[in-house]
Amino acid sequence: MKKTGIAVVILAALLFWPGGITVRADAGDGQEQAIEGIYIENINVAGMGEDQIRQEIQSKIEELSGSRIVLYVGNSGASVTAGDLGLSCTNEKIVRQALELGQKGNVLQRFETTRSIQKRGPLVLELHYAADEEKVRAIVEAQCVPLSHPAVNMSLKLQNDGSFSTVPGQDGAALKEEESVQTILNFFSEIWRGGDAEITLDAETVPAQGDPGQLALVKDVLGESSTDYSASSENRRTNVLTGTSKLNGKVLYPGEEFSVLEAVKPFDAESGYATAPSYEMGSVVDSYGGGICQVSTTLYLAVLRAELEVTERSNHSMIVGYVKPSMDAAIADGSKDFRFRNNTDAPIYILGYASGGEVGFVIYGHETRDRENRQVSFESETLTTTEPENKIQKDSNLDFGAVESTNGHTGKEARLWKIVTVDGQETREQVNESTYQMTPHVTRIGIKGGDDEAVDALTSAIDMGDMGKVNEILARYPGGKASA
Repeated sequence: MKKTGIAVVILAALLFWPGGITVRADAGDGQEQAIEGIYIENINVAGMGEDQIRQEIQSKIEELSGSRIVLYVGNSGASVTAGDLGLSCTNEKIVRQALELGQKGNVLQRFETTRSIQKRGPLVLELHYAADEEKVRAIVEAQCVPLSHPAVNMSLKLQNDGSFSTVPGQDGAALKEEESVQTILNFFSEIWRGGDAEITLDAETVPAQGDPGQLALVKDVLGESSTDYSASSENRRTNVLTGTSKLNGKVLYPGEEFSVLEAVKPFDAESGYATAPSYEMGSVVDSYGGGICQVSTTLYLAVLRAELEVTERSNHSMIVGYVKPSMDAAIADGSKDFRFRNNTDAPIYILGYASGGEVGFVIYGHETRDRENRQVSFESETLTTTEPENKIQKDSNLDFGAVESTNGHTGKEARLWKIVTVDGQETREQVNESTYQMTPHVTRIGIKGGDDEAVDALTSAIDMGDMGKVNEILARYPGGKASA
């Protein structure tokens, strides 16, 4: 049969097929309309023109943008929305595809489309989704990087009866940023079909350390110390209690180094600290955490008696009253730290307490030293002493003749000795050496409100540093006024 004959037969069949030949729909305003049975996702686009279909797709994207996406780094998650990640549709040609199905192509193609819809149901076109790389990267940096967390090693808990129980550890996670960005992008382009979802990001597992056998060795007191803070102000007491609580219960494994500064900071109200006097650049000032150095000093003495390895220690700028010279360990954010290393064969446990005006630390571990025939003690030796000078200053904020005094500090040079006695034989080893500044006793004399003659006379006496002359001038000019 000739080709023209075949075409005539097919055309005749289509004319008598239920539904007849599909004629291209028109929206009336010159726009094409999709035929019955065409869907984009769950959107029935039958009878819609191009503009309306695009509008429906945009509404769909806006709806899906509210989907909750949880990004996990290890066991920690950050909740964002698909919109935060820059959700979009990438197959723009889907609109034309919806309009042309059953209406474009040769008569056989249109016939097959119509027959497929009648026999199998609607034709559903799928949107292709994507996330915006720039927005994804910003979310990863701002919200996912902070979810990286160090491993929490297997630890110990001191029971009321003095025994220890084991606390399980937890692995840490270190986020791989670039890989995580690609994981999110691939999830949206290849897997996601809408709705809430969870994505596990690429992270390196940091295994938790812990050996129950090693931890079982911790039962001996290696060293302990306490100091008195009963004369402290309420705020200083708060700081001592807060700092001690941040050190209590710490476990260090063999070879591990510990920073006291890192453990107790930041020094702010949110961390439980109050303002109290502290040393700063040779002066006494109020600052958050004032008194924390007594905590580090008390722990330092316990560490020395446990004979752990001290890797960093600084003395105060001025002498302190709660321990002997060279027995202190100052800490200051950005300049001074007290650090030590567990140089024993087993973990150590730090017990800290602050109550009844006493702050103390007990260090538990595995005792391997000969306690019967070997004794250890520490001795403070003062090398030089510089007594405070007396200094007189004028003060324009004090009324004329008013007097205020500030006590100074004795300057000292000192060193600390470790004394080991074995079977009656004594050896001495220098532990450290410290220099404490001398600060003068300062007497401030007010000059505010005095007349020129009185102020000039008093200033001259103050500059001479002669308190007797100062008293003479004050008697000559009562109230800061020259006599009539």
